[in-house]
Amino acid sequence: MLTLAAILCIAMTAVSCEKDTPENRVTIDWNNQAQTTFTTKSDQYEDSATTFREATVHKTSDIEGKSWFSAGSSGGHVYDSFLLSIYFDDIKNMKVGDELRISRFMFTFFYSSDSNATTYSHGGKIVLAEKTDDQVVLLFQGVTFSCSFGDYVTSGYLRCSLLPE
Repeated sequence: MLTLAAILCIAMTAVSCEKDTPENRVTIDWNNQAQTTFTTKSDQYEDSATTFREATVHKTSDIEGKSWFSAGSSGGHVYDSFLLSIYFDDIKNMKVGDELRISRFMFTFFYSSDSNATTYSHGGKIVLAEKTDDQVVLLFQGVTFSCSFGDYVTSGYLRCSLLPE
């Protein structure tokens, strides 16, 4: 009888522990925060790296069935002050581990008047690493873009505010 009670206690503990771990979270390595490194194409600018100062995901966008991600860099020069804008399949239908299916992509610079300093193409992938009611975490895996300023690569985890509909 005592053995049966012990087995039941262990089983109940295991089931209750599973409930404490939400399905929409994974272990995130915050030592690997999203950073964009770049190699410039001009001697006028220096190779460097920068982070994002703010990032948001809008559950809905001006395009039916699409969510919208936008983030601005923390750079202070013409070649490291950029905006990243991505439209992708509805975040409400995504699960942790899903890759963003990107329909529109834009990488451009705040302070530049050079139209060649904007690109609409990229390489690499972005994965949904965590999703709660008010935030998401995206994992950038070698997301690359090139323009007249140089070659840029973003890798790592990025916490984003999740804005309501």
